Amino acid sequence: MRTRLPDGSALAFLMSKLKSHLRVTADDLDAELMAKLTAAIDSAEHFIGRIILESSIKDTLPFSSKVALSRPLISVDGVEVDGVETSDFTTDIFTGLLLFPDDMTGHAVEVNYTAGMSQIPPDIVNAILLMASSLFANPMDSVETLPKASQMLLRPHRTYDLL
Repeated sequence: MRTRLPDGSALAFLMSKLKSHLRVTADDLDAELMAKLTAAIDSAEHFIGRIILESSIKDTLPFSSKVALSRPLISVDGVEVDGVETSDFTTDIFTGLLLFPDDMTGHAVEVNYTAGMSQIPPDIVNAILLMASSLFANPMDSVETLPKASQMLLRPHRTYDLL
């Protein structure tokens, strides 16, 4: 189970960029634009395999000696194994892995951490704006794939994990 709270300032920044991109000056469409923006961010994150907006995340996962967290991982703020707080772990920031000692056992691990990009690269911002504006311009159309320009802008940031 996951709960996620994105950084409000980054979301507000992207919303102002989207309104400027669409040349919308009124506030009466803000709720609809925010829905399209959120969908575009989620789609971009899914495509590249990483969290874009810096977010506070709480994951509850089955216990394992290696627990994979979302990347880019910024910090681990608290870990509980079976409801008991522990500091008996190491963190690999690059891979996003939380590593427990081999002799540690448990059923569930709850991790509070921060993940996301501290600065969103301009090509990712533009890909999100293109996707959100496409969703806004075609509310009745079924969008089956990302717009081609968005794919090209996001492709250099895509990660491929080998399991």
